[in-house]
Amino acid sequence: MVGKPGTGRFAFIDAGDAARRLGVDRITLEGWIKEGRLKARSGVGRDVFFRASDVEALYNELHPASELAEAVAEDEQESAGVTGATGVPGKAVRKQQDPQMRVYLRLQADAKWYDISDEDIQSWFKQLAPDGYERNKRNVQHTQKKLQAIVDLIEDAQKRASEQG
Repeated sequence: MVGKPGTGRFAFIDAGDAARRLGVDRITLEGWIKEGRLKARSGVGRDVFFRASDVEALYNELHPASELAEAVAEDEQESAGVTGATGVPGKAVRKQQDPQMRVYLRLQADAKWYDISDEDIQSWFKQLAPDGYERNKRNVQHTQKKLQAIVDLIEDAQKRASEQG
């Protein structure tokens, strides 16, 4: 496939190509370098380069494969109570997924928060109508509880592992 990093004869791409491939501006790209999400390699002068495979891996993390994206979308529709194949509102037919896959899919979708800046959130909020405050607040609080439960489980497992080690 021509034009896709890592598929041509060049193993490295410059910052401009990396930003275009990832669909972000240079400031976001620089932030990801500082966060360690993407490793920059020194070039001539102040230029930096990236392994095309690293850029592609980050792209795939930010934009999950279509089947993963479809599964996340179905999960979101079901969570919203969208009418499914049953034809009855709020009675969406759920594909039987094991709990591990459902949590994995949700975490993959939530990983996209890395590319949301505080400014993005402020802009979104300024456009939010007052009648959406309570609904959005409930959604966020529900999400916080679920994510905190995952953090608690991980921390408990780490504590047990360190006590055994």
